[in-house]
Amino acid sequence: MRKIVALILFAFAIVGVAHASSPQAYQDYLYQFDLYRQSYTDFGVAKNEYQKFKSLESQTAALDKTRLMLVQRDNLLRAYLLLLNEKLNETAGMIPTEKQLYQTLIRSEVTFLENHIKLIPSVGSLEDAVTVSKQLESHYLILQKSMRQTIIGISVGDVNALRREFDRVLGMAQALTNAARGTFTPQKQVTIDRWLLQITNKRSLYQQKIDSITSENAIWEASNGEEMNRKFLSLQQKIGASRQELLEASGFLTELVNTLRYVD
Repeated sequence: MRKIVALILFAFAIVGVAHASSPQAYQDYLYQFDLYRQSYTDFGVAKNEYQKFKSLESQTAALDKTRLMLVQRDNLLRAYLLLLNEKLNETAGMIPTEKQLYQTLIRSEVTFLENHIKLIPSVGSLEDAVTVSKQLESHYLILQKSMRQTIIGISVGDVNALRREFDRVLGMAQALTNAARGTFTPQKQVTIDRWLLQITNKRSLYQQKIDSITSENAIWEASNGEEMNRKFLSLQQKIGASRQELLEASGFLTELVNTLRYVD
């Protein structure tokens, strides 16, 4: 139970990463989170009452609140997955095959949750509720992995969208340089060529880092949530480093463009 609660808190904490422009998906996620939070509070109160009094009335109340909490937990996780799917649809820097891969992961997890929620109405005892809950808990690592892989994929796609614009401007700068070759002084031409080399080297370094992140994101080997968290944090840091390479290259490119405006 604690693992799933931790996963839900993780999903809520990173909702900014997955904030889709679709207001419906985002609002539905927030609505489901509020429902789950209330149902979990009610579940905790009813559970404590039952453990205190051990009466039939408190047992019935605890069972009702447990069923409701289990339903809301599945609904919340499903809403978050659908929010990730909306973000995938909006991520311009992701190639179609990658997008299809992450959407397949999401569909698989949504299907699991929809099948799991169908088991809850038949729960007739607190022991049954524990059994049904454990079915989701045993699926915890797979669900966690799918979420994190998708988030990393979205983050890479966002950076690649910036890279596409960078490549467009770089191509224009290279074309201008070639067209104006011979109009610059020899010293300025050497400077421009050197700067272009530094920019393209930065661009190559960025691509190497992104390719490494993509390869690493395709294979997650983690035996527990702590290892999963460490890998997720490591990949996020690497994405930040690759973004920094692109930002530095963009700064160099701005200098080059400004230089091309003037002819000695």
